[in-house]
Amino acid sequence: MLFGAGCVQRGDSLAPMLSIREPRSGATSTSVDLRIVGYAMDDDGIAAVRVDGVDLLATPAYASERGKRLVEFFFTIRDLTDGDVTVTIEAEDTTGRITVLPYRLHLDGTPPTLELRSVSALGSGRLRVEGVVRDNTLVTSVRINDVPLQFTPAPEYTFRVDVADVPGGEIVVEDAAGNVTRQALR
Repeated sequence: MLFGAGCVQRGDSLAPMLSIREPRSGATSTSVDLRIVGYAMDDDGIAAVRVDGVDLLATPAYASERGKRLVEFFFTIRDLTDGDVTVTIEAEDTTGRITVLPYRLHLDGTPPTLELRSVSALGSGRLRVEGVVRDNTLVTSVRINDVPLQFTPAPEYTFRVDVADVPGGEIVVEDAAGNVTRQALR
Protein backbone atom coordinates (compact mmCIF):
# COMPACT_ATOMS: atom_id res chain seq x y z
CA MET A 1 0.00 0.00 0.00
CA LEU A 2 1.35 3.45 -0.96
CA PHE A 3 0.81 6.39 1.31
CA GLY A 4 0.86 9.92 -0.08
CA ALA A 5 2.04 8.86 -3.55
CA GLY A 6 0.16 11.78 -5.05
CA CYS A 7 1.70 14.24 -2.60
CA VAL A 8 5.36 13.55 -3.36
CA GLN A 9 7.09 16.64 -4.68
CA ARG A 10 10.02 16.26 -6.95
CA GLY A 11 12.83 18.77 -6.83
CA ASP A 12 14.23 20.68 -9.76
CA SER A 13 15.91 17.94 -11.76
CA LEU A 14 17.71 19.99 -14.41
CA ALA A 15 19.78 23.12 -14.57
CA PRO A 16 18.76 25.49 -17.37
CA MET A 17 20.03 24.84 -20.87
CA LEU A 18 21.59 27.62 -22.93
CA SER A 19 22.24 27.60 -26.65
CA ILE A 20 23.41 30.21 -29.13
CA ARG A 21 21.84 29.82 -32.56
CA GLU A 22 23.92 32.37 -34.41
CA PRO A 23 26.74 32.92 -34.77
CA ARG A 24 28.17 29.77 -33.20
CA SER A 25 30.72 30.18 -30.42
CA GLY A 26 34.23 30.26 -31.82
CA ALA A 27 32.99 31.13 -35.29
CA THR A 28 34.63 33.94 -37.16
CA SER A 29 32.27 36.80 -37.77
CA THR A 30 32.26 40.40 -38.85
CA SER A 31 29.76 43.17 -38.22
CA VAL A 32 29.58 46.74 -37.02
CA ASP A 33 26.79 45.78 -34.59
CA LEU A 34 26.98 42.02 -34.09
CA ARG A 35 23.65 40.42 -33.16
CA ILE A 36 23.86 37.25 -31.02
CA VAL A 37 20.70 35.06 -31.05
CA GLY A 38 19.98 32.18 -28.68
CA TYR A 39 17.58 30.54 -26.28
CA ALA A 40 17.36 29.42 -22.66
CA MET A 41 15.25 26.45 -21.63
CA ASP A 42 14.31 24.92 -18.27
CA ASP A 43 11.72 22.43 -17.01
CA ASP A 44 10.61 24.81 -14.21
CA GLY A 45 10.96 28.13 -16.06
CA ILE A 46 13.58 30.79 -16.73
CA ALA A 47 13.93 33.58 -14.15
CA ALA A 48 16.89 35.45 -15.69
CA VAL A 49 19.13 35.55 -18.76
CA ARG A 50 22.23 37.61 -18.02
CA VAL A 51 24.87 38.85 -20.46
CA ASP A 52 28.01 39.98 -18.63
CA GLY A 53 25.85 40.46 -15.52
CA VAL A 54 23.01 42.43 -17.17
CA ASP A 55 19.63 40.64 -16.99
CA LEU A 56 17.88 40.77 -20.37
CA LEU A 57 14.59 39.75 -18.74
CA ALA A 58 14.66 42.95 -16.66
CA THR A 59 14.14 45.02 -19.83
CA PRO A 60 10.62 45.90 -21.02
CA ALA A 61 11.11 43.93 -24.27
CA TYR A 62 11.51 40.67 -22.31
CA ALA A 63 9.34 41.35 -19.23
CA SER A 64 6.64 38.88 -20.35
CA GLU A 65 9.22 36.09 -20.85
CA ARG A 66 10.16 35.67 -17.19
CA GLY A 67 9.02 32.26 -15.90
CA LYS A 68 8.52 30.68 -19.33
CA ARG A 69 10.14 27.31 -20.03
CA LEU A 70 11.62 28.49 -23.34
CA VAL A 71 12.97 32.01 -23.78
CA GLU A 72 14.42 33.16 -27.08
CA PHE A 73 16.74 36.14 -26.75
CA PHE A 74 19.17 38.31 -28.64
CA PHE A 75 21.71 40.96 -27.77
CA THR A 76 24.11 43.16 -29.69
CA ILE A 77 27.81 43.76 -29.25
CA ARG A 78 28.74 47.22 -30.53
CA ASP A 79 31.93 48.95 -31.65
CA LEU A 80 33.75 45.80 -32.68
CA THR A 81 37.29 45.59 -33.92
CA ASP A 82 39.17 42.60 -35.31
CA GLY A 83 40.23 40.15 -32.63
CA ASP A 84 38.73 37.94 -29.94
CA VAL A 85 35.56 38.81 -28.00
CA THR A 86 34.28 36.89 -24.96
CA VAL A 87 30.99 37.43 -23.14
CA THR A 88 29.52 35.44 -20.27
CA ILE A 89 25.90 34.34 -20.69
CA GLU A 90 23.99 32.95 -17.70
CA ALA A 91 20.54 31.40 -17.43
CA GLU A 92 18.90 31.11 -14.02
CA ASP A 93 15.80 29.01 -13.45
CA THR A 94 12.97 29.77 -11.05
CA THR A 95 14.54 27.58 -8.34
CA GLY A 96 17.89 29.41 -8.47
CA ARG A 97 19.95 26.93 -10.53
CA ILE A 98 22.35 28.68 -12.89
CA THR A 99 24.04 27.60 -16.11
CA VAL A 100 27.02 29.65 -17.36
CA LEU A 101 28.06 29.74 -21.02
CA PRO A 102 31.33 31.50 -21.92
CA TYR A 103 30.69 32.67 -25.49
CA ARG A 104 33.70 33.41 -27.68
CA LEU A 105 34.02 34.82 -31.18
CA HIS A 106 36.93 35.74 -33.36
CA LEU A 107 36.05 38.88 -35.32
CA ASP A 108 37.45 39.46 -38.77
CA GLY A 109 36.69 42.48 -40.94
CA THR A 110 39.63 41.99 -43.31
CA PRO A 111 38.69 40.67 -46.77
CA PRO A 112 40.77 37.98 -48.47
CA THR A 113 43.39 38.96 -51.05
CA LEU A 114 43.53 37.71 -54.62
CA GLU A 115 46.69 37.61 -56.70
CA LEU A 116 45.67 36.86 -60.28
CA ARG A 117 48.89 35.56 -61.88
CA SER A 118 47.62 34.91 -65.40
CA VAL A 119 44.53 34.56 -67.56
CA SER A 120 45.30 32.84 -70.88
CA ALA A 121 42.98 32.18 -73.81
CA LEU A 122 43.00 28.48 -74.74
CA GLY A 123 40.68 28.72 -77.73
CA SER A 124 37.23 27.13 -78.14
CA GLY A 125 35.80 29.62 -75.61
CA ARG A 126 38.04 28.47 -72.72
CA LEU A 127 40.42 30.32 -70.40
CA ARG A 128 43.20 29.11 -68.11
CA VAL A 129 43.14 31.08 -64.84
CA GLU A 130 46.05 30.94 -62.38
CA GLY A 131 46.40 32.67 -59.06
CA VAL A 132 46.62 32.53 -55.30
CA VAL A 133 44.18 33.66 -52.61
CA ARG A 134 45.10 34.46 -49.00
CA ASP A 135 43.31 35.41 -45.81
CA ASN A 136 44.27 36.21 -42.22
CA THR A 137 41.99 33.35 -41.05
CA LEU A 138 40.64 30.97 -43.71
CA VAL A 139 39.70 31.19 -47.38
CA THR A 140 36.49 29.14 -47.58
CA SER A 141 35.22 29.72 -51.12
CA VAL A 142 36.64 30.54 -54.55
CA ARG A 143 34.25 30.83 -57.50
CA ILE A 144 35.34 31.56 -61.05
CA ASN A 145 32.49 32.53 -63.37
CA ASP A 146 30.09 31.19 -60.70
CA VAL A 147 31.78 27.76 -60.72
CA PRO A 148 33.06 26.82 -57.22
CA LEU A 149 36.56 25.38 -56.87
CA GLN A 150 36.87 22.36 -54.58
CA PHE A 151 39.47 22.69 -51.81
CA THR A 152 39.86 22.38 -48.06
CA PRO A 153 39.52 25.80 -46.38
CA ALA A 154 43.00 27.20 -45.64
CA PRO A 155 44.77 30.53 -45.09
CA GLU A 156 46.24 30.24 -48.61
CA TYR A 157 45.11 28.43 -51.76
CA THR A 158 46.90 28.34 -55.12
CA PHE A 159 44.83 27.43 -58.18
CA ARG A 160 45.20 26.72 -61.89
CA VAL A 161 41.92 25.96 -63.59
CA ASP A 162 40.39 25.97 -67.07
CA VAL A 163 37.00 27.66 -67.29
CA ALA A 164 34.52 28.86 -69.91
CA ASP A 165 35.20 32.36 -71.21
CA VAL A 166 31.97 34.21 -70.38
CA PRO A 167 31.07 37.89 -70.68
CA GLY A 168 31.60 39.67 -67.35
CA GLY A 169 33.66 36.77 -65.99
CA GLU A 170 34.99 37.24 -62.47
CA ILE A 171 36.61 35.57 -59.48
CA VAL A 172 34.81 35.79 -56.13
CA VAL A 173 36.73 34.85 -52.97
CA GLU A 174 35.12 34.52 -49.53
CA ASP A 175 36.68 34.02 -46.10
CA ALA A 176 35.31 32.31 -42.97
CA ALA A 177 33.79 35.58 -41.74
CA GLY A 178 31.89 36.19 -44.96
CA ASN A 179 34.22 38.93 -46.22
CA VAL A 180 34.28 38.92 -50.04
CA THR A 181 36.78 40.03 -52.68
CA ARG A 182 35.76 40.24 -56.36
CA GLN A 183 37.93 40.76 -59.42
CA ALA A 184 37.12 40.77 -63.13
CA LEU A 185 39.00 38.21 -65.25
CA ARG A 186 39.70 40.76 -67.98
